[in-house]
Amino acid sequence: MELFLLRAGHATVVLLEVLALVWLGKKAAELVTRRSFDRELLTRDNPAAGLTLAGFYAALFVALSGLLAGEPRGLGEDLLLTALYGAGAIAALLLSAALWRPVLEIDFREDILEARNVGAALLAASALVATGLIYRGALSGQGDEWTSVAAFFAIGEGALLLAFLLYEWITPYDVYAEVGSRANLAAAAGAAGAVLAAGLIAGNAVEGVFTTWTDSIRDTLVYLLPLGALPLVRWLVVDGLLLSFRNVNREVTEDRNAAAGLVEGAAYVGIALFVLHLL
Repeated sequence: MELFLLRAGHATVVLLEVLALVWLGKKAAELVTRRSFDRELLTRDNPAAGLTLAGFYAALFVALSGLLAGEPRGLGEDLLLTALYGAGAIAALLLSAALWRPVLEIDFREDILEARNVGAALLAASALVATGLIYRGALSGQGDEWTSVAAFFAIGEGALLLAFLLYEWITPYDVYAEVGSRANLAAAAGAAGAVLAAGLIAGNAVEGVFTTWTDSIRDTLVYLLPLGALPLVRWLVVDGLLLSFRNVNREVTEDRNAAAGLVEGAAYVGIALFVLHLL
């Protein structure tokens, strides 16, 4: 009983520090965007801003959960590592959001704050959570070495970029034009599912225990191979089994069928979760 209370107290203190880091992450995001999220959520009632902020919060919690992996440490060491890697997670998320902006073609101020485009916010939130999954994998798999954590995080983010490009390639329509200029929620739901699935696979790929640079990078690349199956999932599983061999492209672009987009996105995430248990 005494040991349980000691561990519970330890976990509570670390959780309080994580909550403080999440609050600091919000303030850092407000500083970068030069906007008050409280005003957007509570005064302007902006659902797109709320969804984006929720994605940022979720990404931070997911990223910092990697600190729970490994052998238990002393409270002082845990608090120090949480502070250091928490600051790293905030920086990684903000930097990734800036780097993905030209890829996703989503303008935070124009599409999310001004136009209140919920589809654009959904895609941005999914990219943030995917980045959080990759950071968590790099952190829990590579130990306390900043060099290896940064290197494998970069590999995971590069794989996420390739997944973006692959998804855009296999869709006959302009995904980001549908999400951005047309505010097509169906297109956003499908793309968000693909991004989350890629984040799950990439995060798992970079999570392996670090041995040597050659072996660890080779193993990571092998575990990233399922990302190449994305076209098969769309053509066989989504178009075929789940939508009874109906054309998902027509449902998304012509009918703007959000239900079809949700089914498409769920298929990607479901297959990714299944693949994680096979590897």
